[in-house]
Amino acid sequence: MSNRFTRRRFMVTAGATATTVLGSSLFNLESVWAAPVMRRNLGGMAATDPVILSYRKAIKAMKALPTANPLSWDYQAAIHWTTLSGSHIAWDTCEHGTHLFWCWHRMYLYWFERIIRKMSGDPGWALPFWDYHSPSQRTLPPPFRVSGSELFTANRGPGWNAGTASFPASHVDPSSGLASLDYFTAQSDIESNPHNNVHVDVGGWMGSVPTAAQDPVFFVHHSNIDRYWNLWLAQGGGRHDPLSDASWKGHTATFFNESGAEVHMTCCDVLRCAEQLNYTYEGEPPQVKEYCLKIFPFPWWILIAQVLIPWPGPPVELGEREITVPIEIAKIRERIPALLQSKTETLVIELDNVVADREPGVVWEVYLGAPANTALNEESPHFLGTVSLFSKGVRSHTHGEFQPEHFTFPASRALAVAMRSNQEKLPLVFVPTGPLIDGKPSQPKVQSPVRIGAINVAIARNEERKEPPIVPERPGAEPKRPK
Repeated sequence: MSNRFTRRRFMVTAGATATTVLGSSLFNLESVWAAPVMRRNLGGMAATDPVILSYRKAIKAMKALPTANPLSWDYQAAIHWTTLSGSHIAWDTCEHGTHLFWCWHRMYLYWFERIIRKMSGDPGWALPFWDYHSPSQRTLPPPFRVSGSELFTANRGPGWNAGTASFPASHVDPSSGLASLDYFTAQSDIESNPHNNVHVDVGGWMGSVPTAAQDPVFFVHHSNIDRYWNLWLAQGGGRHDPLSDASWKGHTATFFNESGAEVHMTCCDVLRCAEQLNYTYEGEPPQVKEYCLKIFPFPWWILIAQVLIPWPGPPVELGEREITVPIEIAKIRERIPALLQSKTETLVIELDNVVADREPGVVWEVYLGAPANTALNEESPHFLGTVSLFSKGVRSHTHGEFQPEHFTFPASRALAVAMRSNQEKLPLVFVPTGPLIDGKPSQPKVQSPVRIGAINVAIARNEERKEPPIVPERPGAEPKRPK
């Protein structure tokens, strides 16, 4: 039995508040309003809605500008990533598979939204969000399907522009991320599902990091991902932003405002959307207010994974066929009942060193312990989650040093069901899936096989580390909104 331990992520547990110093030049502009604007749900929004019309008007104006203009559509898309030649400030700076995923994309959307207001002449415009978790919104929003519209592009996968393609429920399920108490675990899970799955399923420009932001639907997709950050915090239960992480707080990103001037922003500038960025989301619960601290030693938790069973076989390759990996549980079978009852430990399946040469273009559903001839779907107790690669783990899309992807799936429910049988080896099944077409599963073509270097059955638990308590910079001070 292996006793190898791996450190995964960190979580803030203290809740003290203090003032944060924001660059007032970021906010002292005409587009800051007395009352926050509302980012509305795209569901049911007609093509003639003023929000849609202003978005179209702005895109048209932006596409008329030369690429080197920071307000142009090409330039704004290139900030995320681009295949265009040349080099400009802030190009290719997106954060994927890093601790800055939520934070960087929130900044990106904020300045993009302000540019849309300027270019549309609509000073109250707010970016809508695509709530694909709702069963009624799993097809491409109708305003984006209108041929000739600035919101339309032919560079999407089959069926999306026709309205016949839709997301399987398992591909757009944020529940794993929202359930986590740890910021970085939640962020990573949301980035995997639904973020990566939506990109992969829509395909075309959206399916590749260098071209994704050329599709106008990219921004309403990321508006929803940004909304999940707020919804995650609003659940409470010990959830906090990583206010003690110096590298998270200290990272400065570069963008452009609506006048084309270069601006800089940190994660501390985007903690409270309503107060700092002047927007809310339709139907959102009361916003949690968190503040950066200058003094940050405090009690914190580290998530530990103790490997119980390492997969002894060669690396597993995922392709166009269903793949089954037998997981031997005989050595730990007697321990499983106690672990299933534990309130501090969780049994998980870890997939490590997950890589592909380029975007595979497929979402694999993962199941554990399902008997032969059992129907496999997201309602099954054997369903663990999904695997898809969009940026991290894809060798052709690397900022700096290449890093493989890692997946962790809670497996207690599947193991509890499997324990009712006498199986000594539990099948871990990978099923390649794509969008539904006319409500029926499709079989997408795998553009590049995925290689899984290691598979482990592990115990995940939080361990507390003691440090001196947080001392606010100004005890009892209530931060003021920038003017």
